Amino acid sequence: MFFIIRNLFTGRINLTGSIGLAVLVCYLLTFSGCSVQTMHRELTYLEDIRRLNTESVFLKAHMRDGQLYILSGWQVDRNEEFVSGEGTLLNFNRDTVGTGHFSVPLDSVAIFETNEVRLSGSVYAMAVITGISLGVTAFCIANPKACFGSCPTFYVADGNDSLLVAEGFSSSVAPSLEAVDIDALYRVNPTGRDFALQMKNEALETHMVRYLDLLAVPKPVNGRVFAAADGVFRQEHRITNPISCRGPEGDFLDAIISFDGMERSSKTDSTYLGAREIIELEFGNFPGSDIGLVIGSRQTLLSTYLFYQTLDYMGNSVGQWFAFLERGDQSIKNSIGSIGKVLGGIEVLLPDSVGDWIYVAEIHETGPLAADIRLIPLPDFKTSRNRIRLRLTRGHWRLDYIALVEMGETVEPVRIRPQAVYYGPNRDISVLAKLHDSSQFLITLPGDNYTINYRLPEKPESYELFLESRGYYIEWIREEWLAEEDPARTVAMFLNPEAALRELAGDYKLIEDEMELLFWNSRYAR
Repeated sequence: MFFIIRNLFTGRINLTGSIGLAVLVCYLLTFSGCSVQTMHRELTYLEDIRRLNTESVFLKAHMRDGQLYILSGWQVDRNEEFVSGEGTLLNFNRDTVGTGHFSVPLDSVAIFETNEVRLSGSVYAMAVITGISLGVTAFCIANPKACFGSCPTFYVADGNDSLLVAEGFSSSVAPSLEAVDIDALYRVNPTGRDFALQMKNEALETHMVRYLDLLAVPKPVNGRVFAAADGVFRQEHRITNPISCRGPEGDFLDAIISFDGMERSSKTDSTYLGAREIIELEFGNFPGSDIGLVIGSRQTLLSTYLFYQTLDYMGNSVGQWFAFLERGDQSIKNSIGSIGKVLGGIEVLLPDSVGDWIYVAEIHETGPLAADIRLIPLPDFKTSRNRIRLRLTRGHWRLDYIALVEMGETVEPVRIRPQAVYYGPNRDISVLAKLHDSSQFLITLPGDNYTINYRLPEKPESYELFLESRGYYIEWIREEWLAEEDPARTVAMFLNPEAALRELAGDYKLIEDEMELLFWNSRYAR
């Protein structure tokens, strides 16, 4: 076993699937005693976030070869290529192999772990911040698993209010999971060429934003444009609402007839969080061969709860888990999303010629904050499309809009880069430069609020707008999440997600009804 662990961390062998995770849990169970103890930190006011007490500062550098540096009194050099400090070097077996002053190259680090908020940009880009106290909000204290969390949130002015229109790269919770996200700004109706988008960091997270571009797509006369899962944009000439929409609770047609924030959702099963339900849709006659189904949806807080529970199980070993992910084992990346795969997306089923229901497509839309609209092209079934089924996990989805459309031409978007960026009232040229340079990140901290200005094409009302964002974010580990550290249960979340969803069903049902209230009232910044 020692030989396997050593070579796993040095990259000399490639373990896949459950074997790789089994080796990892053996490693964590054996060596978790080496973890630095929980670091206590109290956040009280937003303006204090960058001048916290630094007496207990530490920095753990988890290296790509499996070694670990634990540094104090550390600093980053001017060119942000090395981090230096006094400390200890542990090998892959967590034996001490050296003490003294070390200079660690940043490009050899898999992930940093610290309790320090004031970092350099290069360290922030891959730092897990642990031990943050939830003293900032009584709602988080009431239930730490219901604390507000988000990726970047995007708002557009709507009269006297701000309309939440998108959340970016919701599933990108680590550097190696950086991804592109395209969100329809379906409720935005520009009246002029100058367009302002507000981006906020409203949670205890670090957001790493690679770019934020608008995509302006030409609309047909009296029609709309929708994006399919593959990123293709299709003009739609005819939109037809269902005449009936029934779930286990009965008809809920009023909730999904328009994309207006009035949503349909359900409660989870009390014994298994992966239990499915069926929704029956009926449309009037809809002739034609090029038909698509449009669904506007977002997730409930079930996925947020499960993510926080996983971090809770990781506990003081969270840095080791993230470091293992960052070392690039594809089987680990695949396993990280195993619970999400069991929960699944929204499946679309159509009847065949003999009346059997056939799976034809599935959509996924990660994130509980802003609903998004997706287009699902439907196959040319010989039977009428006036009946469609949706199969989805109970209590996992909020449905806002469902319609059939006649798909038109595929169209190419006009890409629009930011024209100006403001932090509060001040124009920030350096941030604008970062959003135009894909080799850099705009790093945002809790409470940061940027306004990004764009210049739309002439006749902006003739374009459908989409936001394309790229980046990732790292959750700050709350002190209260460390109480249930359990490496074996962490691995069970990955290797046996069905069993985990059964075990956690009762706990989730106890807080399901209050999750929404606690979540939205525990935003760190408003």
